[in-house]
Amino acid sequence: MANIRKSFNFKTGLQVDNDNFVINSNGLVGIGTSVPQGYLFNVYGDSRVTGLVTTANLHAGVGTVTTLNATTSTLGVTSVTSLQVGSSPTVTNLIGYAYTAWTTNDGGVGLTTTARIGIGTTATPSEQLKVFGDVNITGVITATSFTGDVAAAGLTGTIDNARLPSAISVTSVTANSFIGTATAASSVVGTPDISVGSVTATDISADSVAATNTTVSGVSTVTSELNVGTGGTAFVALSSGRIGVGTAEPTSEINVRKSSGSLVEVISDSGQARISVGNSVGVGNSSAVLRFGNSAGVLDIINNDVGDVKTTIHAGTGAGSTGNFKWIYGQTNAERMTLTYDGKLGINQDTPTNTLHVVGTSTVTGNSWVGGNLSVAGSIVGNITLDPILNNTNLNNTSGITTLSELDVTNTVDFGSSPLVGLGNTVAIGTGVGATNYGLVVDNGIRASEIEVNVGGINVNSGVVTAFNFVASGGFRSSGGLSTSTQNIQIEHYSSPDRIVFTVVGIGSTSLQLF
Repeated sequence: MANIRKSFNFKTGLQVDNDNFVINSNGLVGIGTSVPQGYLFNVYGDSRVTGLVTTANLHAGVGTVTTLNATTSTLGVTSVTSLQVGSSPTVTNLIGYAYTAWTTNDGGVGLTTTARIGIGTTATPSEQLKVFGDVNITGVITATSFTGDVAAAGLTGTIDNARLPSAISVTSVTANSFIGTATAASSVVGTPDISVGSVTATDISADSVAATNTTVSGVSTVTSELNVGTGGTAFVALSSGRIGVGTAEPTSEINVRKSSGSLVEVISDSGQARISVGNSVGVGNSSAVLRFGNSAGVLDIINNDVGDVKTTIHAGTGAGSTGNFKWIYGQTNAERMTLTYDGKLGINQDTPTNTLHVVGTSTVTGNSWVGGNLSVAGSIVGNITLDPILNNTNLNNTSGITTLSELDVTNTVDFGSSPLVGLGNTVAIGTGVGATNYGLVVDNGIRASEIEVNVGGINVNSGVVTAFNFVASGGFRSSGGLSTSTQNIQIEHYSSPDRIVFTVVGIGSTSLQLF
């Protein structure tokens, strides 16, 4: 058809067929209807626009739109394959919606809404999120409060203050693993593994508790075993009543074991520090006490019973040289007393060679008994009281003076070579009583290389007096004979008739000289 440029002016409207195309006198356009109303453009039936449709307001009943750009759009029922809002990713398989729109923040990463959310149920005005049914969450849950039961096959990760509010109130928690801090939890059921930094509880009941720091104000009951450290290597308490420190397998009621440097301390800041062993409680009569502090700085070893206090060495089967009992002064480490295993006691002597070995001065205030020989290297000061009769005893003095009240010799007296013998006022030889007028009374003969009488005289009752030289300043009386090989008898004092009395005189000379 040729192009015809014409201008038409229809004051009362235009109509093509009955309702194919109508423009009424009010300027309303109708397609598919002869009575357009309400809108400038009325289309009854399907419409197709291959170009761009720009409108300020779009209202549709049921429409299929490939691309919709609108400033304001009111849609009734819209069916779309995918939906993209703004610059957000395209959403497909959209099956839910909200009366209050969801908004995004953080560049489209987060999704928020101010409406209450109910999943499988209806949220009440006091609930922001209510879920009815099982929930499987692999991410992070942040809540100001949490009420109800939480059941999870695994709750992992680190739950700290950034992920939890300051206070969490729950009825029960069921989990295979729980890591973090739980405050005011009424119970933890099931068989979870709980690793926490601090646990404060009135009562903890579990088959196994592994904690870094545990504070219990009530009673803790461990049925089988309590371990501290890996496998109880730091501390273990067994149901058998054995306690191990440094070992997981104590071999006695209390077993302390370290590779080196073990120490057990019993400390009392004031008063006494005591360790009691025995058969009665409360440090009773059938007990012994190791005590320090009853007196200032004093250690006491006390046996409250009537038995002994024994100290034993080498009681086992160990081989080697047996040691000694030692008492040591700690300031100088000097051994003040040593008792060897074979019974030698040394005082100030750490290697005693005798049963009693004393280095230094000894004082004995009572009686002493010596069953064998008594050897004295120095002098004996003071008096020694011996038995009235010493039998089978030899005296051998090479120096000093021996003073005797009475000397009774029943056999030979040997003075060695050139001795100096000083006797008392009266000496009786061979008789029990000495005459008071004579210094020497001999019941038998006298024989000497030289006889000299200064004072008192000599009285010889019987026998022969034989001398190489005879000099008498005092008296001389002999009932026996007198002989001298020097042919010299000198008597200085002879004025008294009894100063020189001879019963028999034998002189190897025909002269007798008196002075």
